Amino acid sequence: MKADDIITYCIDNYGYVECINLPYGQELQYCQGGINVFFLSILEFDTEDDTFSSLNQPDKYRLSLCLSKEEYNKLFSRQCPYDAKYVCSKGCDFAAKNIIMPHPVKANEFYIQCISPDKEIFEKILKELISLSYKRARQEYLNRR
Repeated sequence: MKADDIITYCIDNYGYVECINLPYGQELQYCQGGINVFFLSILEFDTEDDTFSSLNQPDKYRLSLCLSKEEYNKLFSRQCPYDAKYVCSKGCDFAAKNIIMPHPVKANEFYIQCISPDKEIFEKILKELISLSYKRARQEYLNRR
């Protein structure tokens, strides 16, 4: 699956989405009434403080989402609602493709990542996680206004 496919999916399926181009990728934010809240990013290159995923390769990117604390903890518990082979909670290889895992830098803020997901994992798991990240961003917006 291409990074642009994920961006297009989000823009087509969610409202109040603003896409911001960054030097290292793209970020999607819930944007309404002058308030912007992060919900998804796609990094296509390593940054100075983050080389954990070895992104400086053709067709490799990191999809990152921010979940609520409750959803994050569910995802990385023994009672994870997804097939365990798709989820890593300890000893993660942050460069491994197609695995949902804690973000190597922002896990303490409830961020998760998946490197270059294929269509199957996108349909099976990531659509739901993107929806949860979007709902968290919308709720944060409501709390701020």
